[in-house]
Amino acid sequence: MPLAHAILAFLEYHPMSGYDLKKIFDASVSHFWSATQSHIYKALDELQKNDWVKLTVVPQDGKPSRKEYALTEAGRLELHQWLIAPLPLHPVRQDWLIQLFFSAGSSNEQIANILQARITEMHQRQEIYRTVAKTAINEYAQKAQNDRTRQLWQMTLDYGIDSYDFELAWLEKKLKSVQNLPPSPLPERQ
Repeated sequence: MPLAHAILAFLEYHPMSGYDLKKIFDASVSHFWSATQSHIYKALDELQKNDWVKLTVVPQDGKPSRKEYALTEAGRLELHQWLIAPLPLHPVRQDWLIQLFFSAGSSNEQIANILQARITEMHQRQEIYRTVAKTAINEYAQKAQNDRTRQLWQMTLDYGIDSYDFELAWLEKKLKSVQNLPPSPLPERQ
């Protein structure tokens, strides 16, 4: 349950609403883990059923009441047990690699377009990681007033950037190889 455990970890900093959790997911870990608002609320319901979080309704002047979730002691224990347990290696799932795998009936130009689109998107994401994500990490770490936290968060950002560097080098190399593919045995797709 990585999403549930990520929520527990964020709530360890301080109580938050589902909306707050979505904002912090987007600002801090989106370079390696994404979560939709509906998934966050579904996970919060499960966490509440397990007594790992406690819901408090906070009245607000002129606004709807705010639902705030806080970590319970049972939730803190679950989080700490999960944080120290080795996790299994999960299979890689890359939609674009399925496209590439089954592209024998596509032209070399069509295949090159798939790779080029991926290269373009990865450059854009890297720019976000180097600017927006870096700024967010520093901002949230400053709030936490903990350099250890900032350094660990930076490691995850470095992993994202480094993995994109590797994939970009691979894509550039394979983009050149696409032009030398043998003719397709299948009728070419339009």
